[in-house]
Amino acid sequence: MRLRYIAIFCVLSVSMVISGCKINNGQKDRVLITPEPVVATNIKNDKKNKPNPKPKAKIEPGYPTTDQVIAWHANQCGGFKLVPSKHIFTGESELKRFFKFMCLNISNDPNTVMTKLLKLDLAYFWPDDIKQYLWLQKQHITMQINAKKEQQALNNKMQETLSSLATIEQQLLLREEIKEQ
Repeated sequence: MRLRYIAIFCVLSVSMVISGCKINNGQKDRVLITPEPVVATNIKNDKKNKPNPKPKAKIEPGYPTTDQVIAWHANQCGGFKLVPSKHIFTGESELKRFFKFMCLNISNDPNTVMTKLLKLDLAYFWPDDIKQYLWLQKQHITMQINAKKEQQALNNKMQETLSSLATIEQQLLLREEIKEQ
């Protein structure tokens, strides 16, 4: 008998859950009253509220593509002609100025070029592909800086070797003079 009551209770509780009934322990349902949105119906028909006859630009100016950035770089360094474009991109003038400065000064002053590149990198929220291109430029400039340091160290070593050779040559000449006397 007891098993029969348990089975009936299980069937009833499962049917209540399946049918979506809530067990609320005797609490009354709360009704939420939401205010209706206020709609302004008194729109004046004067010149200020008329729509603008000029159409909006469909595409807002944004960041250039990587191909465009590479083309600007090649153009500023010479040897590549750009097709004129009516689009104005975010950071376009800064990128062109930087590439021109970089092409002229990478050999002589790579540290200044690196400083300008770091400032340019932080100036905008560049898309990932442009960030990668700027990262490659950083690697190139870093290699230039290291090459310049190595060249300076090699020049210093060469000067040291030449001065020691000159000293040895003077000593040999002195020995020959002593032998002749």
